[in-house]
Amino acid sequence: MNISLSPELEKRIAQKVKRGDVDSADALVEHALTFYLEYEGGDMDEEEIRETQSAIGEALEQAQRGEGRPAEEVFSDLRAKYGISR
Repeated sequence: MNISLSPELEKRIAQKVKRGDVDSADALVEHALTFYLEYEGGDMDEEEIRETQSAIGEALEQAQRGEGRPAEEVFSDLRAKYGISR
């Protein structure tokens, strides 16, 4: 299957891949689509949605206070912790 994306989305995805936030554009699109389909299909209940929204809000507030860490650093730590190779 081939999917066409807007140039802006392609740019944003490429930036995430370059930073190491995701392994590939395909992985990011698959993750996003899976999340959307679970949400749309009702596989996520209202509590999960509220918890997710709350976590996103908290993360944004932390970022605004300068408490964030580069994604590649976090992913590197997680790979080391769980013995995952790139």
